[in-house]
Amino acid sequence: MASKRRKAIQKFNDFVKDVRQGNFASIYLFLGQEGFLAKQGSNMLIRALLTEADLSWNLAEYDANDQKPGEVVGFLSTLPVLSAKRAAVVSNLHYWKASDTEVLLPLINDMPDYAHLILTATTMDKRTRCYQAINTCGRVIDVEPLETAAAAKWAVERSRSYDLQLAYGGARQLVDLVGPSLWQLDKELEKLSLYKDVNDRVISEDDLLLLTVPSQEVSDTAIFRFVDTLVAGSKAQSIRQLEELLDSGREPLSILAMIARQWRIMALAWEASQSGVSLREVSKNQGIPQFALERALNQSQRIGPQGIRKALAETLKADRDIKKGYHSAPHAVEILVAKLAK
Repeated sequence: MASKRRKAIQKFNDFVKDVRQGNFASIYLFLGQEGFLAKQGSNMLIRALLTEADLSWNLAEYDANDQKPGEVVGFLSTLPVLSAKRAAVVSNLHYWKASDTEVLLPLINDMPDYAHLILTATTMDKRTRCYQAINTCGRVIDVEPLETAAAAKWAVERSRSYDLQLAYGGARQLVDLVGPSLWQLDKELEKLSLYKDVNDRVISEDDLLLLTVPSQEVSDTAIFRFVDTLVAGSKAQSIRQLEELLDSGREPLSILAMIARQWRIMALAWEASQSGVSLREVSKNQGIPQFALERALNQSQRIGPQGIRKALAETLKADRDIKKGYHSAPHAVEILVAKLAK
């Protein structure tokens, strides 16, 4: 009989160790926004619990967006066919209402010895009876997005599965380019694997710049580098990068908006650090990628709160000058860049 004591959410790496050691639970909930880890964990369990022959008869996969919990209960309440195990995978558990999930409670609280229930959800109210039952009788696995450093380490390890050699510095660069989404990182590593010669599997900076497609979520790597240069105070380099952005077809007002956005993120990251609020919490509440907040915090610590306030005021002035016709948009942005680089 399972203990009725509530347990802490398990880290994904600890879950992997348990699986490799054959230490299984009857119920798993992969909880968080990082779908790649949830899928990876689910697949690990299926391979560990079921044989290839079992997959046809003793594995059922459900999407909570399309199916009802009663179907899951019916499947796991039925004895396995020519096997000792039966498993059901339910993705997108967050689509079911709390009242829907209560249909699962009798099953969760008294799982048959042969049954395994694998659930994935991006979010779930921890006050619900279903969550509490899962946490008591099974294991909840944390699959929230990784921070920048952890995502880079993951990329280094993942590159080996593609027979690539990716140094940690290159992995950090890759994360800067595409963001910390493991789906996107894996896609880029697969592309690099196909590109590289069989006799040359070392990933260089040139390889990354040549092949990697910047993620929309990153909000343009060139802008990040541009703002980095502004914060560093290099006027000549800032003007040169601005010209490159304009030559690439970027609208001046778009550049101005991106500059303003980055300074606002810096202000938000600074305020969070001073008030003791975690960047992960800010990321969830504001919809800003955590790696972008981490980067902005480093920038804000270099320039300080007074510098941030002055930069935001200058950015607002540039916007007003354009709207009132005092300067053309390109000229106003050039003046702003010259001021910010000081």
